Amino acid sequence: MSNHFFDRFFAKSDGVTTLQMHTEHVITAGRNLLKTLSFTDVERDYWAEKLYRCAVLHDLGKIHSEFQRRLQGAKDVSIRHEIISLWFCENFLDLPEDELFAIATHHKGVMRTDGYKRLEIDSLKSHMEEYLKSDYNLLTKKTLEKWLALMSLDLEIKEKEVNSQISKERFKILHYSHQAKVILESEERKKLSLMRALMIASDHIGSARMENEVPTYKKIELQDFQPKNKSNQQLLPFREFQKGLQSITSDVILHAPTGSGKTEASLSWVYANQSENARLFYLLPYTASINAMVKRLGKVFGEERVTALHSKTLDFFYQQLEEENSNNAKTPTELTQEAKSKKFLSFELFYPIKVATLHQILKTSLKGKGWELALYDYKNALFIIDEFHTYDALLTGMLLASIKLFRRLFNAKFFFMSATIPDFMLDIIINEVFDGDRTKLIRPNPNFDSDKEVLGRKRHILHCQSNKCVTDEILKVKEFLEEGKSVLIIVNNVKTAQKIYQEISFNGSIRLLHSGFHKKDRSEIEKSITHEDIEERPQLLIATQAVEVSLDIDYDVAFIENAPIDALIQRLGRVNRAGKKGLAPIFLFQNIIGNTPFYDKEVLEKTWEYLSFLDKQPLSEQDLVDVCNQVYANGYNENQQNDFKQGLINSTIQEFENEWIAGDWNNWIEDIFENNNQKIDVLCSNLLFDGWDGREDTLGYDSLIAQKRYIEANQLLVSAYFYEAKSKKDEKRNLLISYDLEYDKMIGYKKKVDTFEGRCL
Repeated sequence: MSNHFFDRFFAKSDGVTTLQMHTEHVITAGRNLLKTLSFTDVERDYWAEKLYRCAVLHDLGKIHSEFQRRLQGAKDVSIRHEIISLWFCENFLDLPEDELFAIATHHKGVMRTDGYKRLEIDSLKSHMEEYLKSDYNLLTKKTLEKWLALMSLDLEIKEKEVNSQISKERFKILHYSHQAKVILESEERKKLSLMRALMIASDHIGSARMENEVPTYKKIELQDFQPKNKSNQQLLPFREFQKGLQSITSDVILHAPTGSGKTEASLSWVYANQSENARLFYLLPYTASINAMVKRLGKVFGEERVTALHSKTLDFFYQQLEEENSNNAKTPTELTQEAKSKKFLSFELFYPIKVATLHQILKTSLKGKGWELALYDYKNALFIIDEFHTYDALLTGMLLASIKLFRRLFNAKFFFMSATIPDFMLDIIINEVFDGDRTKLIRPNPNFDSDKEVLGRKRHILHCQSNKCVTDEILKVKEFLEEGKSVLIIVNNVKTAQKIYQEISFNGSIRLLHSGFHKKDRSEIEKSITHEDIEERPQLLIATQAVEVSLDIDYDVAFIENAPIDALIQRLGRVNRAGKKGLAPIFLFQNIIGNTPFYDKEVLEKTWEYLSFLDKQPLSEQDLVDVCNQVYANGYNENQQNDFKQGLINSTIQEFENEWIAGDWNNWIEDIFENNNQKIDVLCSNLLFDGWDGREDTLGYDSLIAQKRYIEANQLLVSAYFYEAKSKKDEKRNLLISYDLEYDKMIGYKKKVDTFEGRCL
């Protein structure tokens, strides 16, 4: 074999990337990745040696002629190159079990009959025999020797009889139901997962050609996040409770008012607890608030270190890249590819700062796909859990169970924070997670002037409108608008918001925000209402509970339908946010227009009852906290308590270590969490066609697909309740189309007027 023997073997279908090139990319990715993970020097050296061996050998099977033929476009080829790589190692080398496992499973999980992206029995047995027979001149000890020499890897070659199949013992290790019978100790099975995770991450980073761009650790300083005067950017002093957190090195529960600087407080805690290469996870309940927080943390840590992690991450990255592509230097296809790469890496061991939904974290404790990567991501990690009061009882139970697991398994630390947490939930967290240690609870201290200011601050005056609904006071809304005030109207369902928007007569700037807009329009609306120039924001905003999601908005007056007290506190936080506008009027309406099955009737009644005692009174944060405690005085109801317990004792979480199967995962996790709101993504029928918004140059779904602008096409889908969408699966387009709904750019989706033409679509 000549020195250029391996030049003819490619690793990619691009006709450029040879096997040697790709292997070197993966080696570099692994080396740079290890520098950014939370290891001691001894640990890093240990993994560096093992990862190098795996990287050199993981894709050797790609030399097979059938794989090379597939890269050239052959459609009749089905070959598992990683099994051929495993075959080389089994027959000619003496490698540790975890390295063999990583090589075998760096693309697919262990075998099971009900799984997608799993190894198959035939690939280890009859197919391997066929691979060997068809390329017996190439699958040899001599080929391996030449490859090891080329890659400067000094390994002893074994002299033994060649086996045409993968061994029975290894077959069992690669099967989910047999692995624990062969490797009895869970700690030994954990080693398989640790090696597999590093191999997968290195391979993905190298394949994305990001091996030299792995973000490095940054230690933050106080000035990186110290609050500033918005007018002249002058640094402002930290509040006393924020300063206190800059020296607390344990877990914390922060209970502080809206607008008091909780984000700066959480970063003060991060400052006190940061350690070399430890990751930071910032958990928020809604994607809109996550996207905003990514930008905010990017200013602290550097944009290259921060990513979003949620079900709509691809849309987020595409829109981000579109904004940067203002001169159209990149085509939609190039933007799509870059967005996919960013999304891919957001789930990898790449970004040190991840802003995520709780669902993404629970996928780890419930062993959803990719859970093994968390073995490094979560090691010594810091978790900030913002607005945790918004989770239902089941999710709260699973959250607390997961936190107990992560504290024990990963030495992770946790920072809870909320403005509206009721006492019963505080007690649950303190007792379940912190063994009754109430020193974990931090609140602003009224003995310090800076803290007293936010505790005693009265930002709102309440006007309870008994037996009235919002539409009864539209004239009053107009009066405030004519005075130049900015007005926020919040109702509890989409149809009511649309009705008010269509009927109100106002010539000034007005916006509508609710969940019935498709992704692209929703993003544009959120940008307009959070515009950096306050003068560019709409004077009148009509919204549903979508406005509660930590959007940085600040209105003068609000007209609000009754809702649970914790939701109302969030809504009030969008009015007179900094408390510098005197007492902002809040008009609260007892009567709710339409149905609100997502709100508990008893909670609504209690909220109204206790807030009525504060009618015509200025509201302090403590007033709202007191009402919250009164409403939830009895804690969870019976059904909620059962859900909470079910989450807390979840068997997968409780047996996380004992039932450890490397390379395996649970398939149902994503569907359970991403679709538990009983909504479905559908395409309103009129969005199929160009010009759906009245503009000739606006492309419809079909045209976008034809131009391969797939992300933009999917951004036209809306999230609707299944019973109102009445959708039909279009097999050709592979999506749900609703012929009962039509889309209007100004108001979102709406019920379609029944016409003969419509029925003929």
